[in-house]
Amino acid sequence: MRKLLIDAGRSSRGWSRIGTFSRCPQLFAYGQRLNLTMIPAGALTRGSMGHVLQAHQHAIWGAVSEEGVWVDETWHDDPDVFLDPETAVEMWCSTNGGHEHLERMLETFRRYMARHPEPPGNVIKVEYPVTAVLGNKDGDWGLWVVHLEDSDFDRRAVKVKAWDGGIIEPTPLNCPGHPDSGAALVLTRRLDMVTKERGGRTFIWDHKHQARVQANKSVDGYAIDGGFAAFRIMGKQMYGSDFGGLGLNLIQTQEPWRVARPMVPRTPHRDAHFAEMLWREEHRLARLEVDSPTFWDWPKVQHETSCIGRYGACPGIKFCFYGSAAKTI
Repeated sequence: MRKLLIDAGRSSRGWSRIGTFSRCPQLFAYGQRLNLTMIPAGALTRGSMGHVLQAHQHAIWGAVSEEGVWVDETWHDDPDVFLDPETAVEMWCSTNGGHEHLERMLETFRRYMARHPEPPGNVIKVEYPVTAVLGNKDGDWGLWVVHLEDSDFDRRAVKVKAWDGGIIEPTPLNCPGHPDSGAALVLTRRLDMVTKERGGRTFIWDHKHQARVQANKSVDGYAIDGGFAAFRIMGKQMYGSDFGGLGLNLIQTQEPWRVARPMVPRTPHRDAHFAEMLWREEHRLARLEVDSPTFWDWPKVQHETSCIGRYGACPGIKFCFYGSAAKTI
């Protein structure tokens, strides 16, 4: 039997897309439209490798439970269908590169398992894709989770099946001249892990591999991230009153190999108008694409504490200084 290598990559229309645009349209254009390389590849690669390791371990744990586990869009109750975590990450490196980080990430994983030899609850989903669409449902407008069987719906459809079996009527992009005008506005997320307690409470978890784990300094930053607002909105629709909230699995990739599992604070004020903000940003992005197709002269934040943050300069700052000439500097 050929064993499975789990896809732990990004979702197709995840928050990083519109979130980066909201932060700085010019930074979005550098990365998403001009395809400029700005973020150090090593950090991204280590994060991807960590996700592969975690996905396989938690899928194996979930498959041996009475409830089984959903991995991607398929349910499993046989742990033997999955590659063991260390074999999986080695195979991932053979396709994607990253062998230079392999020893470090294997050590990180082994230290993690020594500290947490069991999952934080019964694992019921791993790398689970969720699609949500802006539209009307039962007389209310907002961001609604689409039923799994309809997740690849035609974005120009007038009706879509909701998670609870109801009907969503998408409100499409209204931007004449843009190729997506008339298409539904979709936000996708991939849930790293979902766990259920014996009493029924269900939690969404996000794995984060970091050079330094400082839980008390991390939780508010993650809480205000729009991706976590999406997680919370999705979780409430999927699990109702049983939804317990969001958890972080913070894993340090070097000495002293700390692991922390804090819960993410709620942000009810922001969540209440998250859908409206998403609607506005999608239209602002589409309008810019129509009006300024060169991408080099998009709006820039131009603020000293935004462009030079606590972790250093924005990765696109040289392009703002010198434009396309920075590619050769």
